[in-house]
Amino acid sequence: MTHRDTRRRFLATSGGLVTLALAGCAGDGGTGDEGEMDDGEGMNGDDGMNESDGMGGDDEMNGDDGMMESATVRVRIENVAPADFYSADGPTSGAIWVTPGAYAVHEGENPIYGLGEPASIGLEALAEAGPPTGFEGKDGLVDGLDAAAPVAHSGAYTPPDTVADPNDPTGEVPGAPPIAPGGAFEFEVDISPGHRLSFASMFVPSNDVFVSADEAGIALWPEDGEPVDGDVTDAVSLFDAGTEPNAEPPGSGPDQAPAQDAPDQGADENGVVRRLSEVDDGHEYPAVEDVVQVTVTPT
Repeated sequence: MTHRDTRRRFLATSGGLVTLALAGCAGDGGTGDEGEMDDGEGMNGDDGMNESDGMGGDDEMNGDDGMMESATVRVRIENVAPADFYSADGPTSGAIWVTPGAYAVHEGENPIYGLGEPASIGLEALAEAGPPTGFEGKDGLVDGLDAAAPVAHSGAYTPPDTVADPNDPTGEVPGAPPIAPGGAFEFEVDISPGHRLSFASMFVPSNDVFVSADEAGIALWPEDGEPVDGDVTDAVSLFDAGTEPNAEPPGSGPDQAPAQDAPDQGADENGVVRRLSEVDDGHEYPAVEDVVQVTVTPT
């Protein structure tokens, strides 16, 4: 029986921006009262998802009848990795985890990273420690995306509380937990023709590996077509942020989440963002389709 056959359906939707604190990593963790957003970032829609104040503001006009042309789609990011990819002695008991992350609906290229360019401080925090809200006292990836152009709207997909296995397999992760095999994040976004989706989550365990959309992002609504409906995993890849050396095999290094004592304790690599397939560190990583399945469904 494959891991897909035994997959359990767990759904973690965001109820507010939450600072992720992986086991052994410093972070704020948790949320305030249900339905309230932190620091005024974004808005709480009817489904409790995080979305920025500009959501829906960039809808295009239909020249024939003057009506707004827009749609809402649900994005699902599911952890489909095997539960025993790495050694059972590691901090994730051999499983691969995927952290809560940040997303952007945009036109043009993926605003989260540039291949061959240094990662932003917000992307560094997400790739090394998990939080889309950044290192303490620093802007997070969600802050940078909110100010980027041409981003229509952005936000974070984070569950509001630690929940039962598989979203927190060890029962030790405060705040917004990562998802283990069988877990999933879901969130809804409003889109218009020409809009694309980019997102990023940390690949755990690792020094600075993250999963994200490719350079062009994921087409949500082609100009000459209809809103996308189906599996879009072929537009997703694994990347190395180039911010911390991959000094030891995943799951065995003291500077890797969730084993590290502080979110930024590893040495600086001073590198650039690269596709993980182009990084020759001698370590074993799965194909991206064996880590996540990403689907888009019009609502």
